[in-house]
Amino acid sequence: MKALEDRPYDLSKAGDAEPTVAVARDLASSPVFEGLRSHEVDAILGAFHEQSFNAGHRVTLEGFRGSEFYLIASGTAAVDAGGRAVARLAAGDFFGEMALLGDGMRSATVVAETPMRCLVLPNNTLEQLLVAHPRLGLNLLREVVARLKDTTERPDVRVLDS
Repeated sequence: MKALEDRPYDLSKAGDAEPTVAVARDLASSPVFEGLRSHEVDAILGAFHEQSFNAGHRVTLEGFRGSEFYLIASGTAAVDAGGRAVARLAAGDFFGEMALLGDGMRSATVVAETPMRCLVLPNNTLEQLLVAHPRLGLNLLREVVARLKDTTERPDVRVLDS
């Protein structure tokens, strides 16, 4: 029999003791947590803080420096890049990773479409979590690759070979 901390984490059974754990129950389907063990998810969730945004609030601004990673707990957001709508995000989706893992500049503007609650990590904390929990990094990488694939396969996007 496996120890509790060796089992995959079941967010649907998380208690209400900590606000981020209660919010995390809503994120059970997020690919960010896929394959992580209970103790890993506990450590990751403990590093987040919760932040709420009103509908219409601009959370990130394309071309400006960013220093936080966002995981949407509830609500929806519109993503705009280069003046064009490129995506709609909902609970379980994340954004802000490109600025943190790249040059620090936001690649898109994200605006809350509805009241939105997010779990937020500052840059240095995300880096520490990626080192301590490689599976988290793999999950984020898979999602970023899927987004790039979706973007490059759109008929209105042209990718140049060099």
